[in-house]
Amino acid sequence: MRKRIIIFISCAGIFFSGLFLVLNIKVTTRQGIDYKVSVIEIPLYLKILNFYDRHFNYKWLVERIIKDKPAEADKIMALFSWVNEHIKTQPRELPVIDDHVWHIIVRGYGEGDQPSDVFTTFCNYAGFDAFFYRLGNKDRTRRITVSLVKIKDKWYVFEPRSGAYFIAKNGRFASIEEISAGNWQVRRLKEDSFDETDYGNYFSQIADIDSKSIHRFSRANIQSPLKRFIYGIKKGGFR
Repeated sequence: MRKRIIIFISCAGIFFSGLFLVLNIKVTTRQGIDYKVSVIEIPLYLKILNFYDRHFNYKWLVERIIKDKPAEADKIMALFSWVNEHIKTQPRELPVIDDHVWHIIVRGYGEGDQPSDVFTTFCNYAGFDAFFYRLGNKDRTRRITVSLVKIKDKWYVFEPRSGAYFIAKNGRFASIEEISAGNWQVRRLKEDSFDETDYGNYFSQIADIDSKSIHRFSRANIQSPLKRFIYGIKKGGFR
């Protein structure tokens, strides 16, 4: 009996010593400040803890936002409204920071595509495939970022930055196919808000978006542990 205890303690000691060494392996994370990206070394255990902290915060916040919304369209509009209300335009005097989606939420402001980054992440946590995409205008001089969300077998377009979404003649969300066919009208969360964007100038090639291949490993789709693990296997590493 004593020999078994000694063997067990020895094995446990070896296991926990190995675990300690593995969890203290140096890994990297990236942070962009004013469009300059830095690679920062952190121990593996801290990266894991930070990842799960963000994951559970996403789940908790999304559940709060949609808890009283049984219909799919109502859930999406609740998330869309929350992002438009809480993620403000990037203040000019503050640095532009690009690292994790959760940090955009904590800061409460975002630059360019960051409101779409938050919205599409929320949608994925609510059970909807979603990703964001930069659309160019006809003469390729400007781009806007739109979010695409899948409801059943159709993809629908939103622009969280300005609170714009698009409906068809039947009053429902306009799908990519309907927008491409010209069956759409713009609606805004705040109808009195002013935005001069000519969306028709950006929708000429919207039907060419390869949604099947883009959304699978988009950033918004790999925030949960299982999907991040699959992504790491597919891409040959974790960041």
